[in-house]
Amino acid sequence: MTRQLLALIVSTLTLVPYSVKAQKPTPKKAAQPKSNQVYVKIILPTDSATCDKDRPVVESWIAEDLKKRGQAKFTAATGWVPLDLSPLTATTVWGGKKLDNKQCNCPVFANIPDRAKGRIKVLIEGWGPDPAGVTVSLADEPGSREIAAVERAKTEQGLPYVAVLIGPPPEKTAAVDHKK
Repeated sequence: MTRQLLALIVSTLTLVPYSVKAQKPTPKKAAQPKSNQVYVKIILPTDSATCDKDRPVVESWIAEDLKKRGQAKFTAATGWVPLDLSPLTATTVWGGKKLDNKQCNCPVFANIPDRAKGRIKVLIEGWGPDPAGVTVSLADEPGSREIAAVERAKTEQGLPYVAVLIGPPPEKTAAVDHKK
């Protein structure tokens, strides 16, 4: 009987390790945080009455800022254009399309050359015939916004401006179910 009891204890002890499942180790590499989306809008010193009626809207915060700077007439040349988040890729923000019969510019491009320590720099270049540009630096958090004048592209109507807005990281688009 002692042998049977001993055999039962030994068999029970040898079965216990087989019933435990091994767990995978916790991954050491944490998921990279998503980058906030950056948007740029071009504002030109043109009377909106002389332009197409289908022009993008100039938001009130932009209009108020421009009026404080002494720019009475202005029109949005573009809507909000999302920038490519890669520091090596420039995004075409505006093709230079005429808004009235007096104005024609070269295309405008923007990129994000620097993004670190909670700050972001956006470089916007183009216009013409003499190339002009401006660098905008702001906090890299949703809701941050800034307006900058493009001094070298001044015309007799006034200065063109760029507005930069930081939005939340872009969401992944859901996969399309082609079976439906």
